[in-house]
Amino acid sequence: MLNRNLLKTAATSLIALTMLGSATAQALWVQYKPETEIITQFHGNPHKAELTLFMAGNQFVVMDNLIAEFKKQYPKYDNIHYVTIPPGQELNWILNGGAEWRAADFPDVQELDKNGSDNPDDWEMNTTAEPGVGFQMTKLPDVYTTVARGHMTQLANAGLAKTAFTYTHNQLALMAHTDQVDAILAIANAQSLFPGQPGQTGDGELTAEGLYRVLASDMVWLSEPDIQTQGIERHIWRMYTNASYAVFDCETTPAQPVCGVLVNDVRPNVPDTCTDMGAWFASKGEPDESLRKIVYQLKRCDEGDYTSEEDATTFITAVHHLETPANIFDGLPSRLTVGPVWGTEVEFQQFRKDEPDIVAIRIDDAAGPDGKALNRSDDVNYLATKVESAKYPGAAKDFLNFLKSVEAQFILEQAGFIPATEEELNTDIPLP
Repeated sequence: MLNRNLLKTAATSLIALTMLGSATAQALWVQYKPETEIITQFHGNPHKAELTLFMAGNQFVVMDNLIAEFKKQYPKYDNIHYVTIPPGQELNWILNGGAEWRAADFPDVQELDKNGSDNPDDWEMNTTAEPGVGFQMTKLPDVYTTVARGHMTQLANAGLAKTAFTYTHNQLALMAHTDQVDAILAIANAQSLFPGQPGQTGDGELTAEGLYRVLASDMVWLSEPDIQTQGIERHIWRMYTNASYAVFDCETTPAQPVCGVLVNDVRPNVPDTCTDMGAWFASKGEPDESLRKIVYQLKRCDEGDYTSEEDATTFITAVHHLETPANIFDGLPSRLTVGPVWGTEVEFQQFRKDEPDIVAIRIDDAAGPDGKALNRSDDVNYLATKVESAKYPGAAKDFLNFLKSVEAQFILEQAGFIPATEEELNTDIPLP
């Protein structure tokens, strides 16, 4: 059975969810997700909302403070509904005019029972006797944010966005457990790969060589975001490619097989399975030395040099990279586990979730082969736009103006984000 305490806590987010029969949702975007993961990403009552926000997934670390400050500045908006699932999933929801969520772990319909009370503390979710398909949400956003310009292009091509602006930035780091950091850094500094090349900078950040050694090690397990729907993975993908170029010195030795990999290659538009990813890498002629192939194919699918039971494995997160802390704790103490995440997520775990044992292994911000920092700190641009089908365009405009305020930028910075410049905040980017 579901955790009823969790469900009761989240009940006010669910009272508008309409139960479906299987024939009513053929055109909707359908997702099979664990019920508890679905619930924790919805906030507020969509039926009563005077403003609906689809926020880039990792904004969950800061949204409560942003919404509190927004309501101070704009007290007329009392009911705000926001979603913090990965932006690729939100985009599918928008483009299909709604979403149907099916509980992968609990296939019967979950119905809200108010028990004859108006007090949400008395409400609970019960499993019906009849099998069902889940719940539907047709509520669409007034504001959409993402870290992927391609998402905005798709929205614009559908006639749903005209301009966007950059409102903040982020950078990548490896999340780890403090008890394992020394062992992980020992691998980063080992000289068996790339002799004479340090694994860390003078500031203790991972160099390209250190990053490669850790992620390619047969002693390190990885918690990796889904490449198809999580915007963070586009940046991780490029970080891996840049690291491969750097460690094999493609600038001076272009004959190395890995140097034929396109630095800014788009992520594969194929289902994220071993078979499909393997076929995609084969079509590209991607060598086994490529870090992105090691992570996404060889370590994940037990191929090549990664075939023994003891070898490392890549786990793909089901919904969101906020699952990575659980994967790290699940592996203690027997296996070394790291996960590429936004730096803000480590700060969230430390200071908001009171998990001081979750720490960040920082990555060098020196420019990689494509001219961008290895940790992507100068390439991670959070974009915001008003959705052209917005039910409340005035509220959307107010929230977008709020994101440009000193107060909003301060809240984002306190959460570990990199503030946008004045020019970025006041420059409309035409779409597509």
